[in-house]
Amino acid sequence: MTDVRGPKPGRTTAACQPPAQIPPQVSRVVSIGARARPPEPAVSEETRLHQAFLGRVIDFLCADTGVTQFIDWGCPVPGTAERVRAARADARFVHVAPQGAAGMLSSSDTAVITGDGSGDGALTRRLTTSGLVDFDEPVAVLMTRPFTADDPPAEIAALHALMRGGGYLALTSTAPRRTVERAFRPFRPIEPGVADLTWWPYPDEDVCAQGTGILGGLGRRQR
Repeated sequence: MTDVRGPKPGRTTAACQPPAQIPPQVSRVVSIGARARPPEPAVSEETRLHQAFLGRVIDFLCADTGVTQFIDWGCPVPGTAERVRAARADARFVHVAPQGAAGMLSSSDTAVITGDGSGDGALTRRLTTSGLVDFDEPVAVLMTRPFTADDPPAEIAALHALMRGGGYLALTSTAPRRTVERAFRPFRPIEPGVADLTWWPYPDEDVCAQGTGILGGLGRRQR
């Protein structure tokens, strides 16, 4: 894996560099004047940090792995599809949304797969039969809606089996570290493993910035 930290003039110096920023997205919301309510600062900051984490994941995947297929699984963070296409113009991008959630996705030029109400495994089956993803080639799955210890992500084992050509899985969570590490199985976390969302891919002990308490990481499925 290419060291995405860049030049290393010194351990502390490199670790204290601020996380990469994603260019702001142009708002398409029409102002409704005095009735408009400003976004809550905590929510806006959380979204910004999530965008920055996804940006670093996407930059690594596009520059270092050759992945050209991306699946955004249930977490429509603004600007994700655009960031992928800016990093790799020929990339294929598919949204996967639970039943009834497709309206949350604003990318009119991006395919959306939704659940059909047929129970566990429905989304994986629809991915298999849709023809939108070639699982004989590497695929990156961005399953980054933070999960809790009581609600671990489903279908990870099924996705691992489906990804015959190899690929990557990104996860984020508010659960304890050991719970997040277990959630990656059978994917193998890549360096540095699980780290706070704010500074991944830097190891926790190398960073001076304040963390979010949300953990993130990237796991690999060998071809």
